[in-house]
Amino acid sequence: MLKNNVMAIIDLNEDHIRMRELTKNRPIASLPIAGRYRMIDFILSNITNSHIFNVGIFAQRKTRSLNDHLGDGSPWDLDRIQDGLYIFSNQYELNEKQVAGNIHSIYDNIDFFKRSRQEYILITNPFMIYTIDFNDVFESHLNSGADITSLYKDVNNAHVSFYDNYVYSINNLKISSIGKNMCSKKEQNISMDTFLMKKDYFIDMIYESIETGEHMYLIDAINKHILQDNTNLYKFNGYLKCVRDIRSYREFNADILNEDISNEIFKSPNGSIYTKIKDEAPTYFSEESKVENSIIASGCIIDGTVKNSIIFRKVKVAKGAVVENSIIMQNCTIQEDTYINNVISDKNTTITNGKKLIGDFNMPIIVKKGEII
Repeated sequence: MLKNNVMAIIDLNEDHIRMRELTKNRPIASLPIAGRYRMIDFILSNITNSHIFNVGIFAQRKTRSLNDHLGDGSPWDLDRIQDGLYIFSNQYELNEKQVAGNIHSIYDNIDFFKRSRQEYILITNPFMIYTIDFNDVFESHLNSGADITSLYKDVNNAHVSFYDNYVYSINNLKISSIGKNMCSKKEQNISMDTFLMKKDYFIDMIYESIETGEHMYLIDAINKHILQDNTNLYKFNGYLKCVRDIRSYREFNADILNEDISNEIFKSPNGSIYTKIKDEAPTYFSEESKVENSIIASGCIIDGTVKNSIIFRKVKVAKGAVVENSIIMQNCTIQEDTYINNVISDKNTTITNGKKLIGDFNMPIIVKKGEII
């Protein structure tokens, strides 16, 4: 069992530019998704559902919204006297380009690992959305006798998804090379950027990276050791989506309108997906309202039409308004006789009477936070 023997770190190193305006004031980890959740909720729930309760989050930039969402970690049972939830901030450049490495940030907090009671460490990220019991991964790792276990999925849609993700060339159950997915092939072994190893092995890896100056990023150091050391491969067979750009963000929100995918994620036998608790009144649907194939969170007032869309908490869709193929975040107002299609509206926005906003699935119109149109 994993309980009390494994700690976890969630690496938030990101290229937030791909998310355009949606990550101007927040990291991808705290990006609202699926009606009432944040990106980080999925991996954090996987971790705690697997009885891992010592969790360190290494953030890169603008952590206010992340701190506000996570709080003391109580929704994930991480408000503990021993162990619990820890957030470590990294410095970032003023021009907000990607930080030049995260190895030094981890090294600066090396005592967090040395003082922990756990023998093993799980390294993961918030960008991959899936449900898993890490107890199975732990068993596989122990039975293999390997130095490190890496999770991957054999996908048949690499030509349209998982752009720029690491891919493995596998021969005789061993990784022969590691590259990047350029969407030139349909079938690829996609790395889930999730690894299990002994804590001492991890600490030695950090010291080696600092002393040699060979690696600035943790993932580069891990990939080196995957190729040169004894590596165990854990093949994942469930639903997997990597959300790192607008297209994949749209795709996941569309995927969960599929009942089978939604049930796999939100009704998994591995446990529920937890998030910050907000008590809201039930959503009100007037007699004139029409709703088709959509997810609508609590606290909304729906007088108009909603189709194939994700509606977050406290959204108002007025009489005569039509919302199609769109994502409307918390506390937005869609006024009368408005038509929007393929729109992502950030929090606290207002689309005024009679406006028409029509985007494309791959290039949706994004309404900035707090904007009035």
